[in-house]
Amino acid sequence: MQNSKAKQKSTTNVKLIAVTAMFAALVTVTTAFIKIPTPLGYSHAGDSMIYLGASILPAPFGIIAASIGGALADLLSGYAHWAIPTAIIKAFNALPFIICGIILKKKGKNDKIINIPNLIMIIPTTMVTVGGYFIANGLMYGWAAAIGELSLWWLQPSVGAILYVALGLGLDAIKFKQKVLPETLR
Repeated sequence: MQNSKAKQKSTTNVKLIAVTAMFAALVTVTTAFIKIPTPLGYSHAGDSMIYLGASILPAPFGIIAASIGGALADLLSGYAHWAIPTAIIKAFNALPFIICGIILKKKGKNDKIINIPNLIMIIPTTMVTVGGYFIANGLMYGWAAAIGELSLWWLQPSVGAILYVALGLGLDAIKFKQKVLPETLR
């Protein structure tokens, strides 16, 4: 009996690590290759994968996928100077969804990706993106540049939110979260 539980836990851990790596890769690809150039960098579709990963994965795995995926995208895209700020900002982007997931899990209502609480989490995660990149921009390029770029930072989380909802509804329709994660991790 003990050996069976150990094997099941090991299988769950391997699956969780694999899904985390998959989301880190999805964040990397959608950030690095689906991008809209701006004067001081770019906006991208990667936030949608951060929102999905953080809505599906438990803590700290959603945070890890977001942080690694965002930083790798910057490294691959020739924006290495953004890798550390991005790793920090993307970790904080995932946090509202992770906290929401913990609360929903305690209530036994964490089986869906798209739900009202997760939709509300788009607001604080957008504030993290805009505020985080405003601060990073100001520190790296000066506050005049940060103010000039500020209006463009809203595009990135807006695109991410739209894609998150569309993809999340599709994944909910096929019960993706239930198929990927055992109930103990949802």
